[in-house]
Amino acid sequence: MLDAKLSILQVVGYQNSGKTTLIEKLCQLAEHEGLKLGCFKHHGHGGKPDRLFKEKDTDRYVQAGAFAAGVEGEGECHFSMQHMTLEQLLNMCEHLPLDAVLIEGYKQAPYYKIVCVKNEQELIELSTLSNIQAAIYFSQEFQLTENYSFPVFSAFEKRGVTYAFNLLKGGSLT
Repeated sequence: MLDAKLSILQVVGYQNSGKTTLIEKLCQLAEHEGLKLGCFKHHGHGGKPDRLFKEKDTDRYVQAGAFAAGVEGEGECHFSMQHMTLEQLLNMCEHLPLDAVLIEGYKQAPYYKIVCVKNEQELIELSTLSNIQAAIYFSQEFQLTENYSFPVFSAFEKRGVTYAFNLLKGGSLT
């Protein structure tokens, strides 16, 4: 673990803004450096996410009223729990051999955030969120007309991903 405390970084933005692409890049860097990441996504499109264990025994347990269910095989575990909050999920992560946690979404949560945007209008709308550490834009036509209290990077340059990764590791931001 990093400094005996789990490092948490949120990646937020609107749909198709590059959040998953950024998280994939951060996961690749972490694996290369030997860091163990937990990655969790908020299903913010209304309704419950698709079941992980459709039509399996564990799904039957949940359908019968189990509050939590899981399956393990060859060292891989899939777990489901009803009514889990982000805080409960993060508390559970503290008991796992993780160095850091990446959270996609949960815009209103209080953790350090990287904002992913397609255009400056999205950046203006999202710039009121708390704890924004940087923004990364995923458009070649992006033009900045405003000044922001955090750095704004192009996804087409390595600096933004490096900045986010250093933030995730709890290290220097330069």
